[in-house]
Amino acid sequence: MDCAVVTGAASGIGRACALRLAESGFTVALLDVGDAGETRRLVEERGGTAAGFAVDVTDEAAVAGVVGRLPGPPRVLVNAAGIIIRKKLLETSVQEWRRVVDVNLTGYFVLLRQVIPAMAAAGGGSIVQIASIAGHTGYGFSSYTAAKGGVLALTRQLAAELAEQGIRINSVSPGVVHSGLNRDTLGNEVIRSATVGNIPLGRIGEPDDIAKVVAFLAGPDAAFVTGADLVADGGMISTIHWGKAGGELHSFHSREG
Repeated sequence: MDCAVVTGAASGIGRACALRLAESGFTVALLDVGDAGETRRLVEERGGTAAGFAVDVTDEAAVAGVVGRLPGPPRVLVNAAGIIIRKKLLETSVQEWRRVVDVNLTGYFVLLRQVIPAMAAAGGGSIVQIASIAGHTGYGFSSYTAAKGGVLALTRQLAAELAEQGIRINSVSPGVVHSGLNRDTLGNEVIRSATVGNIPLGRIGEPDDIAKVVAFLAGPDAAFVTGADLVADGGMISTIHWGKAGGELHSFHSREG
């Protein structure tokens, strides 16, 4: 059975993508630095098939080892692993900068390097990368914004490079979504209310809102789509202004999630 490789699969958007792709008939390879056992249980509970791999996406040797043990030929890759450190530029150390860029951009590069040859050998496929509206607007934190901007540029660059191998590549730019990445900020009622006030559709996104877009881009209905970025943010990018919410965001300590 064809395999869909999903990074960051233990929770949030990665987990939602894994569930959607399993429902589409893929065996799902769940990659995460943490334990993806709960995601695997949910996949199997719904009649799907999944295999979990504990791996740091920045470790190319470890990723290569996983790709060599996938439960089927990879026809889909979803790069969804991500962390954030909530600090302004001059508050960010070089080590913190490197960590954010390593996970959010270099980790994508590592997966691409390892999966693309196997995907091409299988006859082609689809890659979907999770970017962010931060890469479009620069509303947030320098290290995260820079990394996500890199994801957008890398996706555009690879569309032409990979087309001759029968591989499409696109990205999705979520807005604010209920996930581990945003648990600290959305737990603050001031930030939550201000954020919802900046979203025309009037609510915070759910991981499955993003997973639905990912499943579309990965599937046959998007067969003529490559090099594109689809924004899924409830309209936030059209009206974005952070005001007090932006100031409050910067008061939170950094975290990974």
